[in-house]
Amino acid sequence: MTWAHWLTDARTGRIIRRIDLPSFSWELSVSDFGFSTTDRNPGETDASSLSVPFSQFDEYAADGMLLHRATPAQVNGMLAIGRRAIVSSWMFEGMPDPRGVPLWWGVLGDPEDSWDATTFPLSSPMALLTSRYVIRDGDFRDGITYYTHVAYADKLDGSNADGSPLSHSRSGSLYIGVCVDTSVKAPSTAGSYAWTQIKGMDSANGWPNGKDKNGKQQYLHLAFASSADGKTEFSTTRAAGRTYRGQYTDLNAADSTNHGDYQWAKWTDGNAKKAYPCAGQVNGQTPYLHVATARSADGKTGFEHTLFDGQGWYGVSVDYEPTDSDAPSDYRWYASLSAAGLAAACGYGPNGANTNSRTSIHLGGLSKRGAACEIIRLATGAKNGGALPFDMPYAGESGSYSLDIPAWNVQNIAARTLLTSITNVAGGPDMTFRPYWASDATVRVNFLAASDGDVYLDKAHIPIELTCSPYGGSLEDVVVDYQGPTHRVYATGAGTDESTITALAEDLSAVTSHIDPPVLMESSWSDTDINNVTQLKDHAQAILAANAHTVMQLTGTIHVNDLDGAGNPAHALGSFWPGEMFHIHIRGHRRLPDDTYPMRLMKMSGDQSDAVKLQFDVTDAPF
Repeated sequence: MTWAHWLTDARTGRIIRRIDLPSFSWELSVSDFGFSTTDRNPGETDASSLSVPFSQFDEYAADGMLLHRATPAQVNGMLAIGRRAIVSSWMFEGMPDPRGVPLWWGVLGDPEDSWDATTFPLSSPMALLTSRYVIRDGDFRDGITYYTHVAYADKLDGSNADGSPLSHSRSGSLYIGVCVDTSVKAPSTAGSYAWTQIKGMDSANGWPNGKDKNGKQQYLHLAFASSADGKTEFSTTRAAGRTYRGQYTDLNAADSTNHGDYQWAKWTDGNAKKAYPCAGQVNGQTPYLHVATARSADGKTGFEHTLFDGQGWYGVSVDYEPTDSDAPSDYRWYASLSAAGLAAACGYGPNGANTNSRTSIHLGGLSKRGAACEIIRLATGAKNGGALPFDMPYAGESGSYSLDIPAWNVQNIAARTLLTSITNVAGGPDMTFRPYWASDATVRVNFLAASDGDVYLDKAHIPIELTCSPYGGSLEDVVVDYQGPTHRVYATGAGTDESTITALAEDLSAVTSHIDPPVLMESSWSDTDINNVTQLKDHAQAILAANAHTVMQLTGTIHVNDLDGAGNPAHALGSFWPGEMFHIHIRGHRRLPDDTYPMRLMKMSGDQSDAVKLQFDVTDAPF
């Protein structure tokens, strides 16, 4: 019985050649594995066998004479970083496949060379998916910064009555012009802007409207009303809800309060909360500038769309919607409605966002493992040059799970991160990768996951029996760790400082009513992604329940070369995996009563020898 290792192509799984690894360490858990060749120990002149010798790539005659020393190009061809992988198997006599049972496959990681040998880790499938993002090719692009520019004028065409150039400060102007483009500098021509009348008036004064034949300043006066004669709901400062607009021109700055001085006409703009369309397109869409007023810096007091007089604060936003929002939080608030203020508020594209990586991927109507398969596919074979020799047997499996994956959220959408978010929740299924011989010339890696209904892998297997006692057994070097109960859990969720969501879970019955009470034990737990108190409370209660009793965790060692009564391997590697159930028959322990203890294997580790350390899941102690 022995170990065997093969070099393979990382992208296709094609077997290249067998390779000798004199010394290595490994670890298999429910979801992943770790593997590395053993480092050379500094100062030990006889430690060359502890790393991977380059000499195995040389050619020797039958008598051991060197025929050809591998060139650097040949060595690099065999051990090319990112191009080669290794599959390791456990072999024993009588196996159906003489290559043994493959236990792990991984891509060669960053090596460290001495003169005659190299050491390296392997990147497991899960580790590879840490650096693969669930973004379709083309969905993430270079950003384009859009700037919003604002100007003011006396007339609808952007000109001023006195012939002055385009203005970027309001100064009583009647019309506002808006432009969105990619230039930091505001356009200087009126034609670059989309012009519209400002909703409502900001004072009871008229608007400068050129000069008469004697050179005196004229003023345009506007008023609003709900009747054709201007009598009903007459106002010179409020347009909201009014359906008629009146106007006249004279030489007086102050507006007349007599409705009879105005000429009235039907006006519907005051009935709608209309935004100002911007000149220019953003990704083929028309941006709209929204302006609101209020009497407080957060926009919550006196929020209005059409009243400017005496408000004091101006809110602005840019988006693709032609109708103004009524939510003050959608606006950025400023003390002056200047062009500079508006540009600063919404100058970096609609709602201040980069508009070029706004696409998202929606996964819906899938089981959890079906969604996991699609995540893996999007991160591997769906990418140009991204193929890996992975099989996804649950692709398209229907269920009730759904997930949205926005391209801009790249920091949180690595494939491994998304897989972890599926499995590391209550009811999340086990997930792992296991290699298999696909043909005489190839190895592939199968993605395995439990179902939504039964979240544990390998539950159908008959439990493996192990015995241990002070006098021997199949499980040796047994160590049992214990942890006492927790009586209170402080949980925090999303938010900062005083706004942080909190929840408390506690059961103090043991410390307040027990005849021989233990000391109070508390713990804390946090998940900043949770913004719902009910959900946070559920998590806190689950943590409390899981730690409500004294728990224990057992570790021990088996030897996979041990034989049963018929001379066959009793516990050959490949005949059991992390996730499977074991029955541990404990006899003669000073704290644990003699009994059979069902335990789930969580992790196994070892080296090039036949000794394998087993670590079992945490379970309630029997006391």
